[in-house]
Amino acid sequence: MSEPDDYYGILGVSRTASDEEIKKAYRHLAKEYHPDLHPGDKQAEEKLKKVNEAYEVLGDPQKRATYDRYGTTDFRGINWDAESGFGDIFSQIFRDFSGFGGFGDFGTGRAGPPPGDNLRVNINLTFEEAFFGTEKQIAFQRLVRCDSCNGSGAKPGSSPTRCRTCGGRGQVIKSMSGFITIAQTCPTCGGLGESIGSPCQKCRGTGLMKERREVRIPVPAGVEDGMYQRIRGGGNAGERGGPYGDLIVVFGVEPHKTFVRRGLHVYLESEIPFSVATLGGEVEVPTMYGNSKIRIGKGTESGTILRMREKGVHAADGRKGDQLVRVNIRVPKHLTKEQEQYLQQFEQVFD
Repeated sequence: MSEPDDYYGILGVSRTASDEEIKKAYRHLAKEYHPDLHPGDKQAEEKLKKVNEAYEVLGDPQKRATYDRYGTTDFRGINWDAESGFGDIFSQIFRDFSGFGGFGDFGTGRAGPPPGDNLRVNINLTFEEAFFGTEKQIAFQRLVRCDSCNGSGAKPGSSPTRCRTCGGRGQVIKSMSGFITIAQTCPTCGGLGESIGSPCQKCRGTGLMKERREVRIPVPAGVEDGMYQRIRGGGNAGERGGPYGDLIVVFGVEPHKTFVRRGLHVYLESEIPFSVATLGGEVEVPTMYGNSKIRIGKGTESGTILRMREKGVHAADGRKGDQLVRVNIRVPKHLTKEQEQYLQQFEQVFD
């Protein structure tokens, strides 16, 4: 069986994205890969299908919860061994609820100190910054291990002791009716499996301290609104020496007054004189790289889309987009009598 799709990656959002962020990302991609913009393009059609599939799951709270837990919402045909990447899902379900008498001791082992929370930082970019790439300085606060007790929470010279209530397992087993037993978080140690007799004075036994950090974030060319960058270990430290969480940097891009971006391509509306549309010629249009001339063929109709090669985004991975110019014919609103006579003569010639 093939690997399951990364629905968060398909929509370009983080795993902690809100429902509104997921909906916004879906709408953006649905427009980008709309069939009207890519007639006959099977690749775009397939991408749109994947986008719809991802939103069908992540846009539904129950389906999203199942996907977050098991990496899929469709369990048909899955090879339930450890090689599948999912592990034994039924054992996982048993571990969540209890140990079942006669089936072994589920959910009683400690997995070590829990990791710290992920942190999210938003970076706002101008259209130009996202287009060409830049660097941004960000400042944020996070929890780090106390430098006095090295995150243990115990006074220097002492150390945490095994919790007497749970025996260091972090869980206590409660017998229910019949043969069912339920594993619950230890109420004494909160699941850590340790207790502190002499807490560290600097961190008051938490093992954690607040720290203000400043980081320079490189923003590659081609970043789009809603994209994110994950910095491993940049989040909060975990309790009792637990690993650090991640820092999630989410990019927001301001719209441009002239250009519209879809992926690597840039779209522009431009008016051309009636005479140029009829006779052909060249007109100068703005691009993100400065003004450039574009060739207008004879008899060009209003609404025609002209392509300017490699005038779109030059992404950091080497890909280059185009600029697509939709031309609209400029019809003069005020004419002199002489100009009206010329147009009437022009019309009579074509009758």
